[in-house]
Amino acid sequence: MLSDFHSLPEFSRIWMYASEETLTSKQQDFILDYISDHLQTWNAHKADLTAGVTILENHFIVVALDESKNKASGCSIDTLQQTIQKLEMELSLSLLNRLNVYCKIDGEIHCIPYLNLKGNVDSHTLFYDLTVQKKEDLNTYLKPIKDGWCNRFIV
Repeated sequence: MLSDFHSLPEFSRIWMYASEETLTSKQQDFILDYISDHLQTWNAHKADLTAGVTILENHFIVVALDESKNKASGCSIDTLQQTIQKLEMELSLSLLNRLNVYCKIDGEIHCIPYLNLKGNVDSHTLFYDLTVQKKEDLNTYLKPIKDGWCNRFIV
């Protein structure tokens, strides 16, 4: 069941997908409509899932699920992944590449393959931690590399 992303509880589980390129307004509208269509009938073992979607910083697609009502199942998560894969093909975008790190440098978001971090950033460079799992974590998902999982790639 589709819900307004911003009205979902802070403890809602989230999935994040990142575009290597800045998403245009047209792409964002298409993505939001496409995922919203999926969320309207999203279910786990025929139990409706209450979820919403938003796009942050013109790069990050976030799907939130209120698990206080019903939890996602492996199959329901698979259908979400398939929807994202279809979006990738439809828009010729990469949204599932977990080998990229998104850093904020001089006020702009840069997509850097994790193997190229060393020499291009330092421990104080801010990055978007896409491994966060709860909606409330979005308040702190932009953090210095020294405080994140990718710190080991710059030493």
